[in-house]
Amino acid sequence: MNGLVKKGMTGFQLKVLGIITMVMDHLGEFFSFLGIPGWFHWFGRITAPIFLFESSEGFIHTSNRKKYMLRLLVGYWIMGVITSILNNYFAIGDTIVINNIFGTIFLGTVYMQACDYLKKRQTLGKGVLWLIVPTILSILPIIALTIPTVLNSKLMMPLFKIFTFFIPTIFMTEGGVLFVLLAVLFYLFHGKKPLQVTALVIIALITLFTGGVQAAFTTNYQWMMLFAAIPIIMYNGEKGRGMRNFFYIFYPAHIALFAIISFCMQR
Repeated sequence: MNGLVKKGMTGFQLKVLGIITMVMDHLGEFFSFLGIPGWFHWFGRITAPIFLFESSEGFIHTSNRKKYMLRLLVGYWIMGVITSILNNYFAIGDTIVINNIFGTIFLGTVYMQACDYLKKRQTLGKGVLWLIVPTILSILPIIALTIPTVLNSKLMMPLFKIFTFFIPTIFMTEGGVLFVLLAVLFYLFHGKKPLQVTALVIIALITLFTGGVQAAFTTNYQWMMLFAAIPIIMYNGEKGRGMRNFFYIFYPAHIALFAIISFCMQR
């Protein structure tokens, strides 16, 4: 029996699917001038939910949560440096590169850990801190942007940029509050596929109705993330082949490569 392979998709296969759809989405993002069809973006909508789901699995099964979170945070910083270089030296017009899913996944794990601490009376205080601190740090930049003296200050704006460079915030990270929430819900409902899929569908519908149903197939297609339910349902709980380092390298590398090639082609 141990030699039998479970039916369905392993974590490795889920990640491969996520990488394929991510590449399709980014081809549409960086090479739209070549007439790449919009359905490339449609397929790309399942990418984030797949990786958020996998992050919850990784957080549960990792042998060292602190190292797992640190890798994500370092990935966020490295991606921040790369996007800064791309936006300063390889930008086309007003187009900027803002891709950085590492921040979203990192914040998801922070709140996952908060939930873990809140479950136990001995670590309740620590759980409250893990819940409140990142939330306050996320709100501060938003408040700062509403203060005219901050916006007009030659000193404060650089400080604001430094702050947001080093500290991921739920309002300014890729996917925002909804993606971070989805990652946490995947974690809380671990092993309960119906609840995980329900959370995914609800988040997808929120994006549909808040973005405008009339544009569901033109500009407001984030709701198509709900189709990630199919591979998530097919997940068999097996890790499969390891590819941790591959994703940490491939994600920033392919974005940088696409951005530079796109820049050279449009000069």
